[in-house]
Amino acid sequence: MSGQHHTVSDPVNARIFPKPPVVALIFIGAAFALEYVWPLQNSSAGVPAESRIGGGVIMACAVAIALLAAREMTRAKTTYMPGEKASALVQTGIYNRTRNPMYLSMTLFTLGLGIATANLWMIVLAPLLLLYFQERVVKREEAYLAARFGEDYRAFQRQVRRWI
Repeated sequence: MSGQHHTVSDPVNARIFPKPPVVALIFIGAAFALEYVWPLQNSSAGVPAESRIGGGVIMACAVAIALLAAREMTRAKTTYMPGEKASALVQTGIYNRTRNPMYLSMTLFTLGLGIATANLWMIVLAPLLLLYFQERVVKREEAYLAARFGEDYRAFQRQVRRWI
C-alpha cells in the first residue's frame, strides 16, 4: 500500500453500474435459465461426486481469495466498492499476486458452481464474465487509479499481473 493519501485535485472514479456482484449473479442466473431451457447435456445421470467436490474446492478458494482481498482493503482503510473514491493503493497480501482478486474470485466462484452443478452453460459463461469485468470495470478502475496514484500505480501494474 502506498503511504500517500491523496486529497488535492482528486480524480473522480468512473461510475460502475450494475455493481460487479450483481453482474456475477446475473450471469449465474442466466446460466441456470439456459440450462433449464436449452440443456447442453443429459442431466438424468446426476452430478458425479468428483464434480461436486472439485467445484466445491474451487468455490472455497474463490471465497478465500475474496476474504483475503477484503481484509487487505479493510487494513488500508479504503473502499472495496467499485466506482467509489480510493483512499489508498493496496499492494499487500493477495494484491501481491493479482491486481483484481475480487473479480477473479467472482469468476472462479461461477466456474466452481458450474462444475459442482454440472451446468455447462455456467462453465461457458465464466470466461465471458471475466471478459465483462475486464472491459467494463477493470479498465475504468485502472485509468482512475493511474490518475489518482500516478507512478505508484504504474509501478504496481508493472510488478503485479492483472489476473494471475
